Amino acid sequence: MRLLGDKLKQYRKQKNLSQQELAEGICTQATVSLMEKKNKVPSIKIILQICRRLNVSLEDILAGMGSGLDDQFSRVSRAVRFGDYHGADRLLEQMDMASVQNAFDRERYHYYRGFIEIGARQRPDEAIFHFNLLLHRSYRMPWDLYAIVGNVGMAAAYLERKEYEKVHYYLREAMTYLDNYEWHEEEEFKRLVWARYRIAQLYLQLEQPQLVNENVAAALQVVKQQDSLYLIDVLYELKGQAEQALLATTAAKRSLAIAQTLAVVTHNVALQQRLGQTVGSLLPD
Repeated sequence: MRLLGDKLKQYRKQKNLSQQELAEGICTQATVSLMEKKNKVPSIKIILQICRRLNVSLEDILAGMGSGLDDQFSRVSRAVRFGDYHGADRLLEQMDMASVQNAFDRERYHYYRGFIEIGARQRPDEAIFHFNLLLHRSYRMPWDLYAIVGNVGMAAAYLERKEYEKVHYYLREAMTYLDNYEWHEEEEFKRLVWARYRIAQLYLQLEQPQLVNENVAAALQVVKQQDSLYLIDVLYELKGQAEQALLATTAAKRSLAIAQTLAVVTHNVALQQRLGQTVGSLLPD
């Protein structure tokens, strides 16, 4: 991992900040100077706080965060987001993680392995082990995306174990982080929307439709702001299911019909098949 001091200086000047102003409450002015002039890497906690102040991502000022595994992890990420946990498992098994010394790659590994242990292997205890490794890092920050998805994963694992008090605790933690999170890149945007979607799914299983709607609404707002179709079809499906649970039949019909139309646009055949009977059963005789 290498700090790009010139890029850091560029972003600081774009914000019209002096080194002292950038450092205030985070580190010393001398530390910022060493970062810019000597590419000196301080603690990751300081880097995260500086990124937050400059409204940039880690990837904007750091080079070599991964170890050449970005493409592989991207394929694993896509499989997990679309529920293909067995496919994700096969992809992850192809990586030689025993030789990986990069902390960023180890975090990604534990994140995906946790969800795979739940989705493909039905082993919540193993999932909790991996999510704990992800969450209990010395530099975890309130806007850390992995803190969000790690808490979502813990909630899913404890739901498998029917430990409902812990499920609610981790869902509240995830939602608190989400409320403070600022995303910068498309991958972060997708993970944020996916986290809201998973939280809504879990609340549907907990029979709390109001909280389903709250998280679906937050996700749809972000998706629409970006003119994106990402997960929009299944978000409307969840919205309709929550409205059914609330006995809001007219609203449920509308949401599920929207989901069905969007499923055609997104070529989501599984959702089209799933909604075929559901929407039909809601229509009057």
